[in-house]
Amino acid sequence: PLLLLFSLLLLSSSIEFGDDLKVDLQLVKHQACPHNAKSKWNRKIEFEGGNGKKGPKLEEAEEGRKGCYYIGGRVNVLQEFSGNFSIYLEIRRSASSLPERCVKQNGDGCGGIGSCLYCDACTSFGSAIGVNAQLLLNGKSIECADGLRPGVYDHLKLKFCLPDIDEILETQGLNKKTLLSLIQSEDGQSFGSLSLFSTVFIFDVDVRRQMASQSRIEKIYREENNKKSLFKDEALPSDVYWSMPFNALIKKQSLYIGCHKIYGNIQLKS
Repeated sequence: PLLLLFSLLLLSSSIEFGDDLKVDLQLVKHQACPHNAKSKWNRKIEFEGGNGKKGPKLEEAEEGRKGCYYIGGRVNVLQEFSGNFSIYLEIRRSASSLPERCVKQNGDGCGGIGSCLYCDACTSFGSAIGVNAQLLLNGKSIECADGLRPGVYDHLKLKFCLPDIDEILETQGLNKKTLLSLIQSEDGQSFGSLSLFSTVFIFDVDVRRQMASQSRIEKIYREENNKKSLFKDEALPSDVYWSMPFNALIKKQSLYIGCHKIYGNIQLKS
């Protein structure tokens, strides 16, 4: 639960817990996923990479709900695409670990907190809670019917909105006091840091059916196997995880048309 909590806060710049305690969440770098002649996914859009010293930075959105951020810079649209875009935000505690699970997911496979699918990326966020993701052109939602034509864009951005700290703690059955006890060092004076890894996948086809089916299958699997396990909701075995309908799309590099990796460090400071 702690890893999921921190990973959901990856894109924030700073979150205060009160009593002069603050979580500093620093973006180390972000970059496009590798793509070459052997790649199976059809790259249609590529975002410019950057780090703390050069390239596009993570920007905090000043308008609308709190906890929203942009990644922009120069964006290369390689092929025309249109339709109802969706965005899958995958979150890991290390480059080699399995992604964190999605919790509080809707019945249609969309939304939730964790590694989840965010549908209707052309739709404005409104007052929705949880994590959201959206593509914006010139500060406005892309018209799905019009799509995007090939070319280089300077005003195309990927927008994320994250849940607030209380909402995240609630999903994990934690309160702020418990969280601090989990991450405080033995001497009680300092706190550790975590490296977190996130990948953004963009789809221009409807994949909510695969995600909804996966959610149902995972629920049945957990109900059967929790009886044999000492720990509730522990991570799925790797072979089971990657055999799930939606996860198999990611493993096989199927259907997505954009991919961007984000790396960050998180540290608690007093």
